[in-house]
Amino acid sequence: MVNGKTPLYLTVVAAILIGTAVLLLQPYSADFPGTAYAKPARTYLRAGIRQDSLGLDRISGSAAAVEWALHVARTHPDSLAAWSGRTSTYIAGHRGDTVEVLVYPVQEPCSDVPIVLHFVGSGRKARVVEASSACLNNAR
Repeated sequence: MVNGKTPLYLTVVAAILIGTAVLLLQPYSADFPGTAYAKPARTYLRAGIRQDSLGLDRISGSAAAVEWALHVARTHPDSLAAWSGRTSTYIAGHRGDTVEVLVYPVQEPCSDVPIVLHFVGSGRKARVVEASSACLNNAR
């Protein structure tokens, strides 16, 4: 005995099961470009804000990157503090083994001007070799 609503019920149940499977299995999940460098960038910026030269040395691949962060922390502490909260990280390009990463703060000032970080390596081995920002224009 099949009533006229059985195909509708089966379709709804099948749609729910497929939707649940897609959410649980995520067959096409991928990282958004830049997320691989979000944690190293955050680590670098937070060490700079704290003026932690040892922490900066650990995440940096050059003395220039350490010097830039310390200089900016001393000369622009209020502006640099914008990067202490939430940030958006994007990969701008690759050049050999160097990756250019743009880090935008969510809040003002400088919410439309990024800090540009150049990384060598990836994952836990990512090191900042150069940093700059037009927002922090007096910084080296």
